[in-house]
Amino acid sequence: MKAHFVSHNKLLRGRAVLLSAIIFVSAFFSGTAWSQSALEEPGFTQPIIRYDSIHHPVPGRFGMVVTQNSIASNVGQGILAKGGNAVDAAVAVGFALAVTLPRAGNLGGSGFMLAHMAEAQKTVALDYRSVAPLSASVNKFSKPGGGLDMDKLTFGPMAPAIPGTVAAMHQAWQKFGSLPWKDLLLPAYQLANEGFFLWHDLANVLNKASSVLGYYSPGSAYIKSGGQKWAAGDVLVQKDLAWSIGQIMEHGAKAFYEGELAERIVKAFEKSGGIISAEDLAAYEVKERKPVETDYRGKRVLSAPPVSGGGVTLLQMLNVLENFPMTDLGANSAKSLHILAEVMKRSAANRRSLLGDPDFVKVFIDGYLSKDLAKKMATDINMEQAADVKTIKAEPVEIYESRNTTHFSVMDKYGNAVSNTYTLGYSFGSAYVAEGTGILFDNQMRNFSYRQDGKHMNAMVPGKRMLSTMSPTIVLGEKGKVMLVTGTPGGSRIINVLLQVVVNVIDHGMNIAEATHRPRIHQGWRSQTLHIETGMNPEVTRILETMGHDIRPAKTMGSTQSIRWREGTFYGSADPRRPNAQANGLNTDPVHPGTLP
Repeated sequence: MKAHFVSHNKLLRGRAVLLSAIIFVSAFFSGTAWSQSALEEPGFTQPIIRYDSIHHPVPGRFGMVVTQNSIASNVGQGILAKGGNAVDAAVAVGFALAVTLPRAGNLGGSGFMLAHMAEAQKTVALDYRSVAPLSASVNKFSKPGGGLDMDKLTFGPMAPAIPGTVAAMHQAWQKFGSLPWKDLLLPAYQLANEGFFLWHDLANVLNKASSVLGYYSPGSAYIKSGGQKWAAGDVLVQKDLAWSIGQIMEHGAKAFYEGELAERIVKAFEKSGGIISAEDLAAYEVKERKPVETDYRGKRVLSAPPVSGGGVTLLQMLNVLENFPMTDLGANSAKSLHILAEVMKRSAANRRSLLGDPDFVKVFIDGYLSKDLAKKMATDINMEQAADVKTIKAEPVEIYESRNTTHFSVMDKYGNAVSNTYTLGYSFGSAYVAEGTGILFDNQMRNFSYRQDGKHMNAMVPGKRMLSTMSPTIVLGEKGKVMLVTGTPGGSRIINVLLQVVVNVIDHGMNIAEATHRPRIHQGWRSQTLHIETGMNPEVTRILETMGHDIRPAKTMGSTQSIRWREGTFYGSADPRRPNAQANGLNTDPVHPGTLP
C-alpha cells in the first residue's frame, strides 16, 4: 500500500513538472504570461501544430504544372525551370502526353486552349477542334439496309476527323512562346524514341484495349510482341511516333499538314479505306476566337467559346446560381445539391438544342449568357421538388441577344496561364494508328448529330467542326489577375464537374485540393437520374430522394487538373480520380528573372 502511494506521488510530481514545462515554453514563445487563451492562438503558442484542412494542394513559388500524367508534369516543370513561359510548358506537355498518355494525349486529335498573357491582360481562345473531311457524307456512314453504321463512326479509318492539335500547339508557340521550338518537343521525342517505364494504370488500359487496337492497328507499338500482356515496369518504345515528332521538330506544324509526315498519313488512310485526304490536311485552320465570359460574384470567369458547347453552358449555370445563396446553404448540403441538379438539367437542354459551329450556324452567345435569361431560369426552380426532365425545354435564347479526354493547366512566374483540354474521343480514339507514323487518330465523326432531317445545329457538313463539351476555364480575380485555372475530361460530365469546382472555390472558400476532392454529382437532360459519387453523406442522399431525385451511385466523374493562385503562391491539385496525375510546383527562380504576379 505504501509503495503504491509513493509511486502515485511520483506520478503526480512528474505530471506537475511536465505541465510547468509546457507553461514555461508557451510563455517563452508568446512573450507574455501564460493563459489558456494563449494556447488556443495559432502559431508556436499551440502545444501541437494543427491544420485547417484535411486536403492540401501542392505549393509553388515560381510556377505550377498540373497534368494527368507524372512524366508530362515533370516535362512541363523542366521547361519552366529553363525560363520558358506558360505557353512553352503547355506545348511541351501537349506533346509529352501524346507519348505517355496514349488513351487521351494526342497528335491525332483536337481540343481548345485558353492562353492568358498577364502583361497584355488578354486571354485568347484557340479552337483546334477536328473538322469533317471534305468527302464526308451521311451515306458513307450508312448501312446498306438503312440506318447509321456506328462501327464506322466509332472505330477504324473512317471514324477520324481532321486533327488540330499539332497546328494549335505550333500557333500558340509562334504567338506567345519564348524558347526554341525544338527544345519544347525534345522531351517527347526522347520519351518515344528511348521509351519509358509503364506504370500499373497504363499497362492495365493497354491490355483492356488490346483487342480493338490489335484489330485496327496490329503493327503498332501498343501491341506487345507474341500477344503477351503488358505489365508495370515494361518499357514502351514508339519509334514511328518518335520519327513523326522529329519531323514536327524540324519543320513545325507544316510537317503534319503538308510535308513528308502528311504524305505518310494520307497514304495510310488511302490504303486502309479512310477518307482523310491531302486536301483535307492542307486546308486545316486553327480558329482564334474570343473567350466567352461572365461575372460571377465579383470574379470574371472565362471559358472556351463555341464550337465548344461546354464554356457557354458552364457560364450560363453560374449565372443562374448567382440567384441563390449558395454559401449560406453550405457545400454538399441537400439544398445546394438540389439547386445544382436543377440548374444542370435546364442548361443541358439548352446546350443540346441551341449550339453548333459558329462558322456554319448562328449561335446567340449574348442571349445564352444573358443575366435576364438566368434569372428566368432560376425562378422556374422549385426549391422543394425536382422537376421532371420531360417538362424541360430549351429556352429561346435569341430573344435575349444584345469522356476520354485530358486536361492540363500551367502558370508561370509572370502570371501567364494556359488551360488546355484535348481529346481523341473514346479512350484510344478510333484505335486507328496511321501506318509508319505511330500517330493514333480520334473518332470525332461520331460527335455530329445524324438526325434524319439534317436540320440540327450540329448536323454533319464537310469542313464543319463537331460540337464539344470541352471547357478549359480561367477565373480572374483582383485587378484582373488569374486566380484559378481548371479543366477536366469527362464527356458530357465535363461542364457539371467544372461547375462544382468553381462553386467550391468561390462560394465555399475551399482550397483547390478540397474543391477537387469533394464528391460530385451529375444531372443530365434525358433522364431523371441524379448520379452521385461515393463519399456523399447518406442522410443528404435520402433527403434528395424525398425531393424527387432518382439517385444512382456513380463511378468517378472527371479528372480536374487545377491551379489556384493566392497571395503570392501557386497551389496545384491533380485529381486523385485518375492514377498517376501530378501537380509540380516550381520553387527555384527560373533562369530569366521577372516580376511575380
